[in-house]
Amino acid sequence: MSRSADLQGQGKAASTKILIGGFVMLTIAMGIGRFSYTSILPVMQSQIHLSITEAGYLAAINNLGYLVAAFGAGFLTLGARRSAHLRIHLVLCILTTGLMAVTASFSWWMLLRFISGVSSGSIFVLASGFVLDALLKDKREERIGIFYGGVGFGIALSGLLIPMLSLQSWRGAWIGLMAVSILFASVIWRYIREPQQHPMSQNASHNPAKKESNLFVFLLIVYGLEGLGYIVSATFLVAYVKQVPHMAFFSDYSWIIVGIAAVPSSIFWSWCMGKLGYVKPLTAALILQAIGVILPVFLPNIIGIALGSVLFGGTFMGISMLAITAARALKPASGNQAIALMTGFFGTGQIIGPIGAGFVLDATKSYSVSLALAALVLVTAVVVMILGSITSSGKSLIVKETL
Repeated sequence: MSRSADLQGQGKAASTKILIGGFVMLTIAMGIGRFSYTSILPVMQSQIHLSITEAGYLAAINNLGYLVAAFGAGFLTLGARRSAHLRIHLVLCILTTGLMAVTASFSWWMLLRFISGVSSGSIFVLASGFVLDALLKDKREERIGIFYGGVGFGIALSGLLIPMLSLQSWRGAWIGLMAVSILFASVIWRYIREPQQHPMSQNASHNPAKKESNLFVFLLIVYGLEGLGYIVSATFLVAYVKQVPHMAFFSDYSWIIVGIAAVPSSIFWSWCMGKLGYVKPLTAALILQAIGVILPVFLPNIIGIALGSVLFGGTFMGISMLAITAARALKPASGNQAIALMTGFFGTGQIIGPIGAGFVLDATKSYSVSLALAALVLVTAVVVMILGSITSSGKSLIVKETL
């Protein structure tokens, strides 16, 4: 009995280290490597006159790299080499962040942002499988939300640091974030280790995931629509706030609020998932996000923008956590492939979203219309999620029973 408890304690200690490592990897790859561009972009536009078209291309090429990695990472047979690939992509992500400051060539920036997208997408897919394997093996799925909180932490951190790092030059922001990333990576480098594999007995006759595998198709559609709807707000929120009368001063703060709200949100949605399953929380999160996207348009003041930022930040990583965990539960025998497909659909939506919003912006000269259409896309995702839950054999799986 004592030996069993000792082994259990060692297992939990190992999964805790993997969890910490995953949290920091998402902080570096997503919060800094991927989303810091949103905060640095206005500085580059003002200091080196980066055009809106060029800014859009840089965002699109990063999304393309993310999409390529999302499909590729999950379908490569890596076995126990996931940790090595994670380390390689972590180094690439950090280097491509710092190298943005070394050159002023737009062509080189395009290449760097593409590689950054590949590395961040690979880290997201591989680290998700990595951490979920460790936590689920030790029956600690309630801590999944902590892992995804790394994205919000990185957004909030970069949002706070960039105004200080870019005081002298836009280059300082990229170099400073690279230095912070190196520091973080050095702390968790030894935690990037493959979870110990233990055979798990499964009762094939009592496997609700198999009975509801058709729900996976609906999840793919929902997550693709989420990528399309969310990225419009993530791309244009700061720019929209800057052009609202008497609200330009609040534009940087709106993005910081998004990051701060995202940090605890995954923990909250993870708790909801444990109590209610994933269908109801995912539907509720999509509704709240749609409200958060459109609220700054209806209330273009500090209250509407701040509350909209809270709702947006408080849901976008929660939706990712709920959708990906649900997909893995529905496809337990091919978890990495399921995560890759989900992230691929999401990435496709992220590419379509800014392009469509750009056409709308050119035609209407209004960010408000683009944000309203993004909210409509999210409402469509809600409808699809409800239809999926109705047509599946069970309407609200409790994740603890599924995993």
